[in-house]
Amino acid sequence: MATAPKATPISSHEIENILAFRTKPGAENIKGGETKELGMVDVSHFDKIRLVCDERIGSTCNVMVRLTITEGNELVALLDQVLLTPHAQLTRVYDVPGTKISVAIDGIGAANTQGAVDVLVYGQY
Repeated sequence: MATAPKATPISSHEIENILAFRTKPGAENIKGGETKELGMVDVSHFDKIRLVCDERIGSTCNVMVRLTITEGNELVALLDQVLLTPHAQLTRVYDVPGTKISVAIDGIGAANTQGAVDVLVYGQY
């Protein structure tokens, strides 16, 4: 009788998650109709990246989170955009699309409305 091969557990050294980007503690605020560039993330060291974002419960407008593939200082192509509504959360995983990504948010609503979001990007080796 043949025995099945034993599964080898993946050690914590083989897969590691690193926080590569996050908005300031306490959320990033944006008014309806505004756009904010939040930062550039070097993703060249990672195999995958994970976007984690949420819109705070007291927000009065929607917020669009945009990830754009960037080479040098040139925005090359949109990787993804996600629409958050107040108190919504989202997590997505992407194969690394290049060497850098730009993170930006857009306030979707009237000028007298405001959103507050947390945006985090984790990298995985």
